[in-house]
Amino acid sequence: MEKSAKIILIVDDVELNRAILCELFHSRYQILEAENGEEALTLVKEHGSDIAVMLLDIVMPVMDGIEVLRIMKREQLIDTIPVILITAESNEETALRGYNMGVSDIVNKPFNPDIVCRRVENIIELYDHKNHLEKKVQEQLSILNQQAQKLKQTNSFVIDALSTVVEFRNCESGSHIKRINMITGFLLEALSSRYPEYYFSPETIDTIASASAMHDIGKIAIPDSVLLKPGKLTPEEFEIMKTHTIRGCEILQSLDYTQDEEYYNYCYDICRHHHERWDGNGYPDHLVGEQISIPAQVVSLADVYEALISERVYKPAYTHEEAIQMIAGGECGIFNPQLLKCFLEISDTVHEAISNAKQPADYMRKPPALRMPVYSSGEESLSDRTLWLLELEREKYHTLAEISGEIIFDYDARSDTMLFSEKYVEVFGGSFRIPNMTQVLSATPRIAAEDKISLFKMLESLSPVNSSCKIEFPLITQNGKQEWFEIYIHALWRTDEKAECVSLIGKLTNIHSIKMEKKRLIRQANTDPLTGLYNRKAIEDMLEGYLKPGTLQNGALAFIDIDNFKSINDTFGHQFGDETLKHVGGQLKQLFRSSDVVARIGGDEFVVFLSNIGSRKVIQEKAAMICNVFCQTLTEGGMSASISGSVGISCYPEDGSSYKELINKADKALYYAKHMGKNQYAFYHPDMEESEGVFDTRIL
Repeated sequence: MEKSAKIILIVDDVELNRAILCELFHSRYQILEAENGEEALTLVKEHGSDIAVMLLDIVMPVMDGIEVLRIMKREQLIDTIPVILITAESNEETALRGYNMGVSDIVNKPFNPDIVCRRVENIIELYDHKNHLEKKVQEQLSILNQQAQKLKQTNSFVIDALSTVVEFRNCESGSHIKRINMITGFLLEALSSRYPEYYFSPETIDTIASASAMHDIGKIAIPDSVLLKPGKLTPEEFEIMKTHTIRGCEILQSLDYTQDEEYYNYCYDICRHHHERWDGNGYPDHLVGEQISIPAQVVSLADVYEALISERVYKPAYTHEEAIQMIAGGECGIFNPQLLKCFLEISDTVHEAISNAKQPADYMRKPPALRMPVYSSGEESLSDRTLWLLELEREKYHTLAEISGEIIFDYDARSDTMLFSEKYVEVFGGSFRIPNMTQVLSATPRIAAEDKISLFKMLESLSPVNSSCKIEFPLITQNGKQEWFEIYIHALWRTDEKAECVSLIGKLTNIHSIKMEKKRLIRQANTDPLTGLYNRKAIEDMLEGYLKPGTLQNGALAFIDIDNFKSINDTFGHQFGDETLKHVGGQLKQLFRSSDVVARIGGDEFVVFLSNIGSRKVIQEKAAMICNVFCQTLTEGGMSASISGSVGISCYPEDGSSYKELINKADKALYYAKHMGKNQYAFYHPDMEESEGVFDTRIL
C-alpha cells in the first residue's frame, strides 16, 4: 500500500516515545521527527500545510511545547496545522492552557495506542473537512477507500509485529518468519503439482504461507528463563515450552477476528498442530496421520528444517546436508511419507532460494550484545527500530535486576499466577512460576502467621490512589534459615470502568545483613562493654516500658555499690578493678530471672530491677543474696582482696512510679546503708528524707 502524502510531525525529546508513535502511523503516513521545539518549527516552515497533524510533547530541552504553541498561534499556523498535546501532566490547568492556545486534542501518557490512532485520525479528518469542504463527496469516497486499505494493512502489520516480537524474544534471526513463509510456499506448490489430493490454489497457498507466520505466537507467553535458556531444558521446562501451542491459540481466540474466517482457521490450526507428528508422538493433541491437516504438516516440516540450519542459543547451525540427513533419518520425528519425499526432491531448490534471499542486516540476537540498526534512508522498516528500542529496555531491566540481586515478581490477578525472576529459585527453590498464588501464600510455612495477616491487610488497603506499599518481615529460605526481606509492591489498576487490580509487580530485597547489623548496633549501644550487662540508657528505656500503668503489679529496684572500690583500684590497680567489676556483674546476672533487669550504670554502681516480685520477704532474700556476692576474697595475678557491697532498695509502686523516682529513693536507701557501716542493704523509708528514724536494715 502506497503511503499517504500526509505528514505526521512527532515532536518529543525521548527517542523511544517517538519510535512508538512512528510504529503506529508509519505504514499510513509520512513521518517527520523532531527532538525539540526549534527543530519542530524548522520542519513546519519547510513543509507547511503538508503536515496533517503535529504530535507535541510539552517538556523538552531547547524549546518546550508551550513556546512552540505560542509561536504557532502568533504566526497563525495553528489554524492550518492541528496540534495534539501528548503529556504526562493530567491536571485540568494543563488541559485548559493547551486548549486556550489552540490545540485540537490532549492525550495523556501512558496512552492506549488504539485510542491515539483513532483520535489522531479524527483530527486529521476534521481538518480535511475544514480545509477542503468543496471536495466533500470526493473526500468521503477517498476516506472509505483509505479505511479499507488501512484495515488490510493493519492486519498485515499486526501479524508481522506479533511474529517479530516472538522472534526477538526467542533470540532468533529476523529472517525466521520469512524463511518459514518461503519454505511453506515451496512445499505447498510441490505437493499441489505432484499429488492431486493435496492440491491448493495459488491464492490458498499464499494464505497458508501468510498464516504460517503465526505458528509460534504462543511463545510470547513463555517465560524468558525457559525460552532463552542456552542449554537443554529440564522435563518441567519442556512441559512449559510445549504449552506455547495452546497459549498461541488462546491469543488468537482473544483477538475476536471475524473479517476472514478461512485465514483465521489456518492460523489457529497451524499454531496448535505444527508440533504434531505422523506417528502420534507429537503434541499437544497427539494426532496421528491424516488427522493432522496438510497446512500444519507442511509448516511442521518447514519449521524443523529452518531450525536445523539456523543458529539458536542452545545449538550451532547445521549444514543443509546435515539437516536433510537428520530429517530423512527420523531424528526429528516421523513425517507424512509423501510430504517427506516431496521435500527431499525440492530440498536443493529450497536451500538455494534461502541462500540467495536478501538477509536482514545479519541481526542475530545474542544477548547481551545489542546492535543499533543504522538508517541510511527512510525506506527501512520502523518496526525494527521500535522493537530494538523495546528490546534494549527489556535487556536493561533484566540486567539491572540481576545486578541488584533483588527478586522481581509479577502477579497476574486474573489467573492468580505469580512469576518470579531467576533469583527466586536460587534463594527459595521450587519453580519461578506459581499458580494459585493466593492459596499458596495462605498455606506457606515460609511466612509467620502474624506477618501474613499484616501482608493481607496491606494488600487490601491498595487502591488506584494509594497503589504502592512496603513491608518487612522474615522469610524461611530453602536452606532452612530465617532471613529478613523488604517487600515492595505496586498495584496496576484497570480504571476504564469499575476499578480493578489486574496485576501486582514488585521486588523482594534481602535486608538480613542490614537488620542484623542494626540489631548489633542497638545491642552495642545498650550494653556495658566491660561486664556485658545493660547500661544506664538501656535500663532507663526498659523501665519506661515496664512501668507503664497496667503493665506490672509490683516490683523492686536495687541500687548496688561496691564498698571502698576506689581503694581497691588505688591499691591493686585498675586492671584488678576491672576484673572485680566483671566478676560482680557475672555473679549478679546469675542470681536473677530472665524477666529481671541487671545493669551497670557507671563506675562501681549496679542496678537490678525485679518485676512482679512476690512479697517484701522475697525482696529481702534477694537483697541478702546480693550482699553474699560480695562476701568473698578475689584473687587476680597473685593479688587478693576482700570485697563487700551495699544495697539500697525502693519498691514499686509504693515508692514511685517512674525510674527517676525509684532510683532517687533507692539512692537514699543506699546512702543510709553506707552510713550504717556498709556491707548491708536498706529499704527506702519516708523518714530517710529527714535523715533520721528507724529503718529496715540488716548488717552481715
